[in-house]
Amino acid sequence: MRRIAFINEKGGTCKTTLCVHVAARLAARGLRVLVADLDTQGHAGKSLGVDVRGLSPTVHEWLLDDAVPLERVVRPTAVAGLDLLPANKDLAGFPVAVAAAADRAERLDRRLATVGEDRYDAVLIDAPPSLSLVTENVLRAARELVVPVALTYLALDGCAEIVQSLERLRAERGAAPAIALVVPTLYRKTQLADEILAKLRERFPGELSRTVLGWSVKVDEAQSHGRTVFEHAPRSSGAAALAAIGDEVLARAPAPAGVTAAAARAAGS
Repeated sequence: MRRIAFINEKGGTCKTTLCVHVAARLAARGLRVLVADLDTQGHAGKSLGVDVRGLSPTVHEWLLDDAVPLERVVRPTAVAGLDLLPANKDLAGFPVAVAAAADRAERLDRRLATVGEDRYDAVLIDAPPSLSLVTENVLRAARELVVPVALTYLALDGCAEIVQSLERLRAERGAAPAIALVVPTLYRKTQLADEILAKLRERFPGELSRTVLGWSVKVDEAQSHGRTVFEHAPRSSGAAALAAIGDEVLARAPAPAGVTAAAARAAGS
């Protein structure tokens, strides 16, 4: 089962947009997908039409209590083959609740280990937009990272922070998730955007996505209705770009052991 985290230590980079749409694209290609929302804003759920306000139990309870089964927390979505592990503001209490626990940074990894590969082919994790104990859990649980970088200076700085966090984790544990894909987002034709894109090509020659995600009003419209752009405006440029990015994530599955039978079938179709 693939574990892919969408992460940047800077907000507003299209992290949730990519997570939800890549998940929908993988589901459309025949994979069984779980989106695990680890952000207190709950935007992954809201983007999939799930009202997470006041919802209980959520990923917060699932992380805190081993007696809470996944079945009680997971919510189906309107996208066939795509389930949601929802979050809301309750997750803000997680760091305090586990502060004294020896496994406080390993909770997500341990709980995901109980999810059988016969249930999901991939778990896509929407990480919070800043370094925190929740982010530490995400980095320790993920096996692959997709790093969206809005073509602004601050988002580029957030990407650099992620690289530093990975280096620190590798020094501590001897291992860290690999950066599978770096995705330039919110592109507009400006000199600054092109300069940042050039820097990304230089820094991540093998990881940079072939597709640059531009700003799309259709994606915003879709999210306002709790739908993916594939449902809302399937022929739009935003839908085409997000589908291409999803296909690239699928094609970059670790091989050979990391590819499930379903993923291999989908990749070859």
